[in-house]
Amino acid sequence: MRVLNLGCGTGKCPPRTKVSESDDVVGVDIDEPSLAIARQSFPNRTFQYARGEALPFPDASFDRVISVVALPYMDIPKTLAEVRRVLVPGGTVFFSVHALRFTLSEFRKAAPRPVPTLYRLFVMVNGLWFYLTGRVLTVAGRPESFQTKRGLQRAMARAGFVDLVFSRPDGRLIVEGKSVSVESFGYQASAPPN
Repeated sequence: MRVLNLGCGTGKCPPRTKVSESDDVVGVDIDEPSLAIARQSFPNRTFQYARGEALPFPDASFDRVISVVALPYMDIPKTLAEVRRVLVPGGTVFFSVHALRFTLSEFRKAAPRPVPTLYRLFVMVNGLWFYLTGRVLTVAGRPESFQTKRGLQRAMARAGFVDLVFSRPDGRLIVEGKSVSVESFGYQASAPPN
């Protein structure tokens, strides 16, 4: 299986993601030091700098996309559209995201410092917006939010994902699903970014 590890960090794929040693894994992240560690730790895998909102791969390049607690820091609708584009029809996804209590904990840690507190307030408001609409707001290039089952259902359905299954095995919200074919979704695939 060809697997994209989105927001791969240091390259680990937790067992829950169902990635095997025989899979062809490509990891992307925006943190070069983490990518350097990933390249050293997993020399038989490919790692490169890329944003989830602009994946540098042709359409239908992967059978599975996984992302472990990276989606909260991305523009989720744009990233989901890109994930859908690079997946083969019927390809599967595994996303884990922070629980709301993580966001509340980060807010408590930020107080009473004004700038971090304001930023954490933005994350909370953005999470509420995501809950209501399945979309995120971006301020100063930052789209961070918290996620809910309802928000993910809306965003993923809009992006062309079906058969969604939600679970909370360790407090984090996990969603798995599969992509529909381009033709049945009525989605016009775009050319991959340069």
